Amino acid sequence: MKQPSRNPFWSGRPVTIAEIAALLGLPCPTALQAIAPIGFSIDSRTIRAGEIFFAIHGKRLDAHAFVPEALARGACAAVIHRDPPGLSAADAARCLRAPDTLRAMQDLASALLARWGRPIVGITGSMGKTTAKDLTELALAPYGRVYASVGNLNNEYGLPLAVFKMLSDGRRMDDYDVAVLEMGMNEKGEIARLCEIAPPDVSVVLNVAPVHIENFPDGLEGIAEAKAEIVRGLKPDGVAILNADDPRVARMAAIATARRQDHSGAQAMYFGRHAAAHVTALDVEPRGLLGSAFTLSTLGGTAPVELPLIGEHHISNALAAAAVATRFGVAPEAIAAQLKLARPGAHRGVARRYAGGFTVVDDAYNSNPAALLEATRLLGQVPNAQRRILIAGEMRELGEQSAALHADCGTAIARSAVDILLGVGGHARALVEAAQAESDRRGGRLATAFVETAAEAGAWLAAQAREGDVILIKGSRGVRLETCLEALPA
Repeated sequence: MKQPSRNPFWSGRPVTIAEIAALLGLPCPTALQAIAPIGFSIDSRTIRAGEIFFAIHGKRLDAHAFVPEALARGACAAVIHRDPPGLSAADAARCLRAPDTLRAMQDLASALLARWGRPIVGITGSMGKTTAKDLTELALAPYGRVYASVGNLNNEYGLPLAVFKMLSDGRRMDDYDVAVLEMGMNEKGEIARLCEIAPPDVSVVLNVAPVHIENFPDGLEGIAEAKAEIVRGLKPDGVAILNADDPRVARMAAIATARRQDHSGAQAMYFGRHAAAHVTALDVEPRGLLGSAFTLSTLGGTAPVELPLIGEHHISNALAAAAVATRFGVAPEAIAAQLKLARPGAHRGVARRYAGGFTVVDDAYNSNPAALLEATRLLGQVPNAQRRILIAGEMRELGEQSAALHADCGTAIARSAVDILLGVGGHARALVEAAQAESDRRGGRLATAFVETAAEAGAWLAAQAREGDVILIKGSRGVRLETCLEALPA
């Protein structure tokens, strides 16, 4: 892709509330017109002086009740759809009034991106979105100035806030040549809406796995259909970058093909280890806790890669990033140099050696059956471990299949190189019971235990860990399994 020309709309001073109101088609009080906000917020507890507060009427609470608090904390203005009780006349004069505040926030993000007019990369998948986004930010750096959404701002609230950060705290949208945005979902239709807000020039689909499956009566096929919305939401000349190793993802190429037959120009590009992949990894060398090495092969050539992220599953994320960068014209050697700079995010595969001589891999940010089995495989690849210990928190949002999926994982763990399994919380009991049953059937090598809370897991870990152990912790976000590490001496 060619680098876009500068848009003079963003070349000068910061955007003002008058301009924001104009983009939304809303009247703007005279006192607000010249104010240039430093940012945007939907949380009155963390709002900073100079930010605009959007009062969102959510499923659990109506933020209109907090408008006076937000303004008292220094918000320069609020966007509301009704005047809350007790709103003073002075505060009322600092409000923009919209029929729907969530829609206004989304429409503003969409309008800002349309004015900006530069390429957007949208990334979705059941697993690995944030890591793939971070790797894509690295791989695209030789192309130009990259904006990547912070953290996992990837839903109907988070995506607009991610866009707003492009012009917060003195930044200008003109500071960036390309945006990389996560797009997540809990149910059908969500990604379609996100694509309306931020229509991607490049859509990346990483994988389809049983995450949020309780919201999908038709199971993985329903999840795949929801993920495919990011391909349907491409701009007319957009490109779908798809995981050739995941059959449900690979089939999404048919959507791009149909669009191409409609003369829209959309096309598909594959990454992965499958023979059909345009971007692939050759000569893969797992290096345990040091990451992986492989030869990156693209349509533009090959280059050796040292990827310092723990687990072979990150190779797939790296290939997705490399495919995006290849599409933008970045040479494989430049991509390889950037991927070497990768670092894990918090609780996403961070290894730490403790004073007691044992090592903990903190992968506690989230979990699902496929990710848990990948973590199990990783433990088996660590050389010279005295004991391989897996602390597995329950996996949530699995619906009616939860017990069966936990049991399936337990059976697989018993067949792996794991020496000790600790289950934590609720459905993890089924995991432990299945693992113990399979271990007994195979001769009883695996030791198992179960506790209800992360605090109990911390006490267990502090008592059990010893020199030479390699311990991996993984669980759903709600388990907050990383807190068990607080029981360990630094």
